[in-house]
Amino acid sequence: MSHLLPSNEALRIAALQELALLDTPNEPVFDRVTRLVTVLLGVPQSTVTLVDTDRQWFKSQVGLELSETPRDVAFCAYTVLAEAPLVVNDALQDPRFASNPYVIKPDGIRFYAGIPLKTTQGLVLGSLCAMDSRPRELSPQEFTALQDLADVVSGEIHLRERLIREEKRNASFKRDLTALHNSLEQQIERRTRELNLVIESAYDAYLSIDDRGRVLDWNRAAQAMFGWSRKEALARPITDLMFPAGVPGQDDPSPIEWNARRRDGGRLPVEIRHQRYELNGRWRRSLFIHDITERQQLARLRDQEARQDVLTELPNRRALDERLPEAMARARRSLVPLAVLFLDLDGFKRINDLHGHAMGDELLRDIANRLKTAVRETDFVARWAGDEFVLVLENIEHDAIAPLAQKLIQLIEIPLSIGDTVLKVSTSIGIAEYVPGAEETPQELLKRADVAMYEAKRAGKAQTRLASPALPSPDAS
Repeated sequence: MSHLLPSNEALRIAALQELALLDTPNEPVFDRVTRLVTVLLGVPQSTVTLVDTDRQWFKSQVGLELSETPRDVAFCAYTVLAEAPLVVNDALQDPRFASNPYVIKPDGIRFYAGIPLKTTQGLVLGSLCAMDSRPRELSPQEFTALQDLADVVSGEIHLRERLIREEKRNASFKRDLTALHNSLEQQIERRTRELNLVIESAYDAYLSIDDRGRVLDWNRAAQAMFGWSRKEALARPITDLMFPAGVPGQDDPSPIEWNARRRDGGRLPVEIRHQRYELNGRWRRSLFIHDITERQQLARLRDQEARQDVLTELPNRRALDERLPEAMARARRSLVPLAVLFLDLDGFKRINDLHGHAMGDELLRDIANRLKTAVRETDFVARWAGDEFVLVLENIEHDAIAPLAQKLIQLIEIPLSIGDTVLKVSTSIGIAEYVPGAEETPQELLKRADVAMYEAKRAGKAQTRLASPALPSPDAS
């Protein structure tokens, strides 16, 4: 059998060499995994295999005297090539392996299962393998457990990748390698104590419960997340600890978002993943619980950014489209009118043409700050588009609108000095008042202000114009 090469072979070999695991002594973190594979699957042989240029080398092995074999007879060559799990129930019946010397010899390999071991970049360095001299099939539960154990090995590889990158910049990270390795050792110690051999998550809360909802296992992340120690949580109903109404979505294995309860009574938004399984004739359920507080905060931040103009940090048109209907509703309830001012800068195009868009952006930012400081905290200032701004003024008397608009004209006409350059523009303002009871939509109100602004421009710029009033609703009293 000639060994097969993946398309990314050069990158894969470079990553393997940089990791510096080849031809190194056995390590407990890998040996424990191979021992767990043999116990969990009931197979006589298990290896952590790294596939080199022309050989496969065993970082850890159980039931094998060899430390390496040629790559052209390696089952793992196919796992590396496919970058996916490989399960061979009977090698004698598989044309790829039927003539393999390690298959046809007495007590040779008949069953093989290999899970790829990948770098953080997705390069397959080798596989976690389980082998038997008898044909057999892998149950879904056994396959999941083998995949979990492969994730532990890949996790160790990922830790070493990160540390190698950091060591290039700082030799002190060697101490972190030991600390992280010890942390992983402690995680594996806890996992070996689990009767169901489920690998607990390094970052998420993990717990298992029986068919009555009583806690059978509780990891450190659960303790930190919910405030109950392992000793306090064991054997207690989950309804006492975090889910008063029971585990949500028990009949749906897909992730579900929920509000859990902490020991101090506080609410904690979480994502729950759970799986029901049978062990020794008894049903159990494993729960992985992820704190999504930061995810929700990021979502709120993205939502906020979607409503903010990047250049001026003013609310944008989307924010205005949400704010104006609310303001009009408040005006109808309080029977107090509001005003919309539509501003367009006079001479702004000339600024861009003469001095460049960078200078124009500085001027827009400065004008945005002037507008914010010129109005009340309760007033709303938004950038409509380009050099256009919109102000929504609630609870403002009619007689106060024109003086404010004139003040804004004078404020914007103040020159802005940037180095030796002096930038000066003016503004034309269209004013539209919304009177409670008027039959008018927010878009129509903005349109009236926009039309009035263009009338101000045609009248000579640096002026204000009041829009014609909207028709009252026939139902208005």
